[in-house]
Amino acid sequence: MKRCQACGYVIDGEAREETPVSTSGARPTVYWHQTAAECTAAKDQRLVSPVQRQLRRL
Repeated sequence: MKRCQACGYVIDGEAREETPVSTSGARPTVYWHQTAAECTAAKDQRLVSPVQRQLRRL
């Protein structure tokens, strides 16, 4: 499971990845959504409750 460094939400699908240069290995690899639109969509999706998502589908 990869989390976006910018928004903190789980990334579904492809992610931009950066492996920092660290001789000690103390810095972990960080991930971001591919585009800013994907990051915004992840935030919006998490703000809506599951019940609201079901009601929107009706």
